[in-house]
Amino acid sequence: MSEQPEDLKDFDAKDQADQATKVARDYRNAPERAMQLAVEAAKKAKRNKGSLRKVVSDLATLVRLVRAWGASEYRDVPWKTIAIALGAIIYFVNPFDAIPDFIPGVGYLDDALVVGVTVKSIKTALDAFKIWETKQKQD
Repeated sequence: MSEQPEDLKDFDAKDQADQATKVARDYRNAPERAMQLAVEAAKKAKRNKGSLRKVVSDLATLVRLVRAWGASEYRDVPWKTIAIALGAIIYFVNPFDAIPDFIPGVGYLDDALVVGVTVKSIKTALDAFKIWETKQKQD
């Protein structure tokens, strides 16, 4: 197993994702806020896709899921799954997280870890969402 960079020695991606998921509860009854957050995350990801190359596709899927949920297009998903996805997006959008995003070379390592942990934790739901998306494109 490879060692983590010094800046991430004490970083617990699951704990950070869990904390951000708690904040996501504020979005449950405000899907328009969730959609705005998703738009902000998509813009930030586009600006920083080089730094996020290993998780940019997963982050894009989380953003699409939240947008579809916020627009009431896709609701065949438990709130807990949306809260977890929102938690990762909230963490990503926050520039002053565990490792501030403006630090060259390492600023997005923590964000990538949180996105990775999130995707693993809701993989089944994301797979179902991708199937739904594919069917929508075919119709």
